[in-house]
Amino acid sequence: MKKKWLALMTSIVLLTGLLAGCSGTGNQGPDNSSQPVNTPGQPKDVTIKFVNWEPASVYQPAIDAFQQKFPHIKVEYVPLVENDSNETLKKLDMMYASGTDFDVFSLNSTPNFSQRAANGMLEPLDEYLGKEGVKYEDEYKAEQMKVDGKRYSLPGKFGPWLILLNKDQLDAAGLPVPKDWTWDDFRSYAKALTSGEGPDKHYGAFFHSWKDYFLLRQYSASSNQGIMKDDGLQLNADNPLMKQSLQLRYDMEHADGSATPYQDVITQKIPYRDQYFQGKARMLPTGPWMIAESGGTDKIPATFVSAFAPWPSNNKGDEIYSFGGADSIVISANSKHKQESYEFIRFLSTEGMSLTKQLSAWSKADLEKEVDAIIASTQSPDKIDKASLMNTLSVTKLPNPPNVVSYSGDLENAYIAESENYMLGVTDLDTTMNNISTNLQKIIDANKK
Repeated sequence: MKKKWLALMTSIVLLTGLLAGCSGTGNQGPDNSSQPVNTPGQPKDVTIKFVNWEPASVYQPAIDAFQQKFPHIKVEYVPLVENDSNETLKKLDMMYASGTDFDVFSLNSTPNFSQRAANGMLEPLDEYLGKEGVKYEDEYKAEQMKVDGKRYSLPGKFGPWLILLNKDQLDAAGLPVPKDWTWDDFRSYAKALTSGEGPDKHYGAFFHSWKDYFLLRQYSASSNQGIMKDDGLQLNADNPLMKQSLQLRYDMEHADGSATPYQDVITQKIPYRDQYFQGKARMLPTGPWMIAESGGTDKIPATFVSAFAPWPSNNKGDEIYSFGGADSIVISANSKHKQESYEFIRFLSTEGMSLTKQLSAWSKADLEKEVDAIIASTQSPDKIDKASLMNTLSVTKLPNPPNVVSYSGDLENAYIAESENYMLGVTDLDTTMNNISTNLQKIIDANKK
């Protein structure tokens, strides 16, 4: 994998001319030779660059508070491609390969994190935490992924996956907002909320093209939620919940007609936000970033009340688990100001995250105050059902993150491809599971050499 990474980075260097838009004079790293001269005994004034995909308005309140606390550290925030994490990371990789200065950034998935940690792009944090005397489990309520036993990140915005529901449609159908339900209940709700035909059809549920929507029942388990088992050594294809997850989605689309057909999702490239907020789907399994968006944005106003339900369980009476966790806030291994960058991500991962109007993984945070701040910051606070949101966040448990492998992105792409064949009727379920076992194991074996 390291050879592949080096080859990729060599190619990327040749493309750095494409970065004119993100490495021009407005976004250049600081010229350390022109830094102010400090009097003896005072910390040296430095500037660190924080690269991300969210609008500057999200993080500026936290940055302002940090700079008041650490006046010698200036934070320059650079959103490379606003609201597009994938394109941001493509540009960020090119910047890293070309030696462009930046210090702090975020990663929002296992493949994105594991590949960059394994290939030396991230600064290990164990020594910094040890020097400060921080016990991670005392500070944070969400564990972070590790690679080879080393910690490379602190938690950013945090929360479980949940079910977003159109409460107006629930009320019209006489359905209560679920507080504790199963996937059988979810399927029944989807049928009851489906209406119309053809272009006027409104579906009970929408599942996107991401791998998460092929792992629905697995995400209800307390462990082994992924394509690989938690040990990071074995494929998880013998887990019966993987097969049951694919069966559930297929049945809802093909037998019930209660979920948007996968063929439409991929051929029409249907945006999940549009499908939900335009009322074309009444329930949306999604991540915690949609909490604030349910109160409306400039692009998509809220026209109905959204309620929240916990991730469904596989069996009645099961503990309520969900997929989720926190983004990874990391430091570039090439940062020239690693200690100052550490000071910033420690602040951002604790008291600073609440200032961004997002849920935090900080153990000392007040959940209700965070929720109130998020709701108050939306365009239409009255369109968010706070009671159901508080219940969902309070009852949901998250498992510890698994051990991750650097090639998890390859496994994910292969898993989606095999699942897609099943959803489109190319293969039956048993053949699909057989192909997952065979073809994904080949990827694992190739990377063990």
